Amino acid sequence: MGKFTNKILAEFQPPRKWKLGRDLVYTTTDLYANEVKALKDVGVAVVRDTNKTETITVSSGFITDLASTPRILWAFIAPFDVARAAIVHDLLYKSIRQYRWKKGLIEEDKELIKNAKKASDKVFLLAMKDAEPKVSGWKIYSAWKAVDLFGRWSIIPNEKNI
Repeated sequence: MGKFTNKILAEFQPPRKWKLGRDLVYTTTDLYANEVKALKDVGVAVVRDTNKTETITVSSGFITDLASTPRILWAFIAPFDVARAAIVHDLLYKSIRQYRWKKGLIEEDKELIKNAKKASDKVFLLAMKDAEPKVSGWKIYSAWKAVDLFGRWSIIPNEKNI
């Protein structure tokens, strides 16, 4: 079980971005040690306390697009439906991209990247389930399945996304 400590405070940055005006903090007790390790190994600042609670903080000033939902689908799943979970997920994927950018294709650990992506997608799923107000189950599954299937392209680094 997890929770967010607050709501999103963000300023619109045209044409499609948002800048956080305060930290967004998500805590969960549902990650395994190997998942926390994979996230930490790619540079995510996951804090684990003595109660085995992991805390992920998205810092004020972070730039996000909320959920990368194609406009045509907004009638079904709009970016604001899963926004807090999507912001945390954006941070996790950005950490994977930065790790890959620093290591380069030859030196990067492919197994670590696979595990970090899987852990990131799990955090996204957990965070959507923990959101208040509640997100519909079909929206949770659809959004999670989309990043599970298509997220591999979002963790490819380039000069614009690191």
